[in-house]
Amino acid sequence: MEDTQDLRHRCTHHGYVSTYPDSNNEQSFEGLSHQELLLRAMPYTMQEKRHLSRHLQASAGGDVSSWVAWKQRQYRTQRQFREGIWNLTRIFQLWKSPLDEIGGNFGPGIKSYFTFLKFLLFINFLAVLLVTSLILLPVTIFYNATILPKGLGTDSECRNYSSDISHRSSWQHFQDIFTGEGFLEHSYLFYGAYNVQQDSNNQYNVHLVYLLSILGYLFACFLWIFRRIAVSLAQWKVLRWEFKMPVSTKIFTEWDFCIQNPEAAILKQKSIYNELKIDLLEQNQRLQHQQRTWKQLAQLYLRRLVINVVILLLMAAAFYFIHLATDISQRYSQLDAASFGVVNQYLPPLAISTVNVFLPLLFHVLAQLEDYSLNYKVNLTLVRCVILKLSSLGMFLFFLGSKVLCIGSNSTFQCQSCGYNKLYQCWETHIGQEMYKLIIFSFVTTLASAFLISLLRRLLAKHCSCALAQWLGKEEFLVPHNVLDIVAAQTVIWVGIFFCPLLPLLGGVLIFLTFYMKKYTLFQNCQPSTQLFRASQSKFFFQIMLLLGLFLACTPLVYIVSRSTPSQACGLFTNSSTPWQVVPDTVSHLPRSAQLFLGYATSNVFCFSLLMLFSLILTVYISQAQANRKVIERLKKQHVLCVQEKLCLVRKLARLLVELPSD
Repeated sequence: MEDTQDLRHRCTHHGYVSTYPDSNNEQSFEGLSHQELLLRAMPYTMQEKRHLSRHLQASAGGDVSSWVAWKQRQYRTQRQFREGIWNLTRIFQLWKSPLDEIGGNFGPGIKSYFTFLKFLLFINFLAVLLVTSLILLPVTIFYNATILPKGLGTDSECRNYSSDISHRSSWQHFQDIFTGEGFLEHSYLFYGAYNVQQDSNNQYNVHLVYLLSILGYLFACFLWIFRRIAVSLAQWKVLRWEFKMPVSTKIFTEWDFCIQNPEAAILKQKSIYNELKIDLLEQNQRLQHQQRTWKQLAQLYLRRLVINVVILLLMAAAFYFIHLATDISQRYSQLDAASFGVVNQYLPPLAISTVNVFLPLLFHVLAQLEDYSLNYKVNLTLVRCVILKLSSLGMFLFFLGSKVLCIGSNSTFQCQSCGYNKLYQCWETHIGQEMYKLIIFSFVTTLASAFLISLLRRLLAKHCSCALAQWLGKEEFLVPHNVLDIVAAQTVIWVGIFFCPLLPLLGGVLIFLTFYMKKYTLFQNCQPSTQLFRASQSKFFFQIMLLLGLFLACTPLVYIVSRSTPSQACGLFTNSSTPWQVVPDTVSHLPRSAQLFLGYATSNVFCFSLLMLFSLILTVYISQAQANRKVIERLKKQHVLCVQEKLCLVRKLARLLVELPSD
């Protein structure tokens, strides 16, 4: 009884409950609900609020009808059920606890990288779902997929594709795991295993579904990425505004209260210090730039021009190095060169990885000589690294295509009879094997970096007191450079999905393992980067890089689907001039009305009308954005005028106070 009176006094004292129910006061259900709402705003712990709520309900329970009591029980039951369902869904969310742990210890900047890994895992899971349900299951259930025999058709030299793997040793079977040859080459992992012929009895056209499902998946990825870019664009535009906060505001608002790790807290302090120092350095550089003479500006621009020419020459040398590695690998892959083995087949991935490791370090050194601001210097280096990684992959695809499909070269003897290099009887499977090896080598590189380089540096910094070991210290976890690696790997998956339909499954498994390896590396072997990198900036930047990778992957696929000659020895499109030919062949069997509709949908009139509609919508959005920008500028000016008016009034008041006669 005394506890109830004490709680009643505390409620009345704080003004949250004005009419506490007692024996002389009737309280309705609506009044009690209002008191419960007010009770939530009380400055007490949840345990005290529950204790007080129970006393409120017990005091009012005698005057509440059975109908109201039943409604209260139903409301509480439904609320508990909804909370239970929500907690259950949170349990089944992928990587919920690890992501919360990473964000709590190291902040949202590093957490954004692991969230990006989760997004890529979902993208690959979508591809696996489409390929398995639309291609793999129908082929295995309704069709009899077998390798076509030798000599079938008019051009027997274009169908000389051997499938005998019975004489391979155990060591060769082990090597097949890394090269994609042998038993993997003739599995459903690669394009060559889908040898089916369209039967008139089967209404399911697997040839058309194979082509359209892959193209539809790439288009769905584009829409998904574009939507994420649109969501993060608003935050990025806010950060890009030329608005400088006062130093005091940065000091009191820049701290990240999610950080719990002491080392991460020290690094966050250093980041705030570095950001303030960067602002002062940029201000100093701006003043120095205004004081430069024409001669100094000419020397600076000449130095930047020379550095950019040097960077272009380095990239050209890197592309030539990749070309040599590709040429040597493809030349000896057709010979019985046991002395080379797996090392020879991994020359292109090794060359690409070597280029992508050493050239970014040179870019960072050369950027120090260009005399840019610190933030611009970091962004410029990252842009150059993106161009390098994607261009090196693009050059490798071009050199591979010139070797296999004779692209960009004169028609040689090997290419005249089949329309492609007849040394590669199933060239789609061969390109799929190259993409397979790139993915495997990328994962092996990540594994070696985690357990050799990062672990070795941590052990040296911990157990060795020499100056070199202390100078090296722990490796910094650089978010942008780690994202560049997985963007390059995802681009390879997009390129190889036509030649290796189950490559997204392999990529998804490797991304799943990469998440835990990077988490172990972050917590055990690395420290967060001292360079400030905001999560809101990283989301937009990551999606832009991923979109560039998607465009790079679509470029060779569009050429192969529309222009290349399919191999006659394996695959789905053995009897077609191009893979896209199955689309008009299928349309020709449709009813007349469907053909007219599709013909109108692909006509110039419809495309022009659609283009005009998109232009009108884009014009409306651009006009609205410009109007909003003008309103924002007007509000800024009004804010400045209000401040000036207040200052003027303060000056007038001070002048009047001075002029008043003293008593």
